[in-house]
Amino acid sequence: MLFVIQHTHDYSTCQTHHPDLAPLFRDTIANLGNHGVTVHAQYSNRLEHTLFIICEADDFDALDAAFDPILELGNYKATRVKKRD
Repeated sequence: MLFVIQHTHDYSTCQTHHPDLAPLFRDTIANLGNHGVTVHAQYSNRLEHTLFIICEADDFDALDAAFDPILELGNYKATRVKKRD
């Protein structure tokens, strides 16, 4: 299953202002594969404090487990998508 994950936060909760949380966020994203999640691409918009992750997982439970450590660091939207030919 292919997903687009959209992570957002605001200026006050930005990791730039909370450097103690930056390693947790970075390491969680880097280790998504440990939960069976394959990352195909990442895109960000710093001005909007938004990150998009294009990823693949067998089911939603894998995504839930993979992102669990950082769920409190912002808002997440997981949209199932399919590739169009």
